[in-house]
Amino acid sequence: MKPDEKEVRRIECHRDGDSVRIGLDTVVSFEFHRHGSVGENMEFEIGDESILRHVRTETEYLYPEKMKYPGWTGGDAEKGTWFFKAVGTGTTKLTVSKIFRGTLESECTVEIVVE
Repeated sequence: MKPDEKEVRRIECHRDGDSVRIGLDTVVSFEFHRHGSVGENMEFEIGDESILRHVRTETEYLYPEKMKYPGWTGGDAEKGTWFFKAVGTGTTKLTVSKIFRGTLESECTVEIVVE
């Protein structure tokens, strides 16, 4: 089931330790970028899945027309959105990691308080 985009609250991690307050059953989204052929990837970790649960991931290629050409490299850049739902009250953390060629490049944590 895809939630109505008007009901989805977008969260970001501008600096490590940001905090967000949301209500129970709220759906939040986090946008990311990855480019697999050059080694860029994004991952997330939820501190307590009894409070916040990953419900789905949506991705789309930035240049889908380039994916048609045999031997074309670098055409797999994509933007994506992770969707999470507040399923219990309490406080948890969402940690987002940027990985480059298998090595952690940066990490940011958002505290999520579900009321």
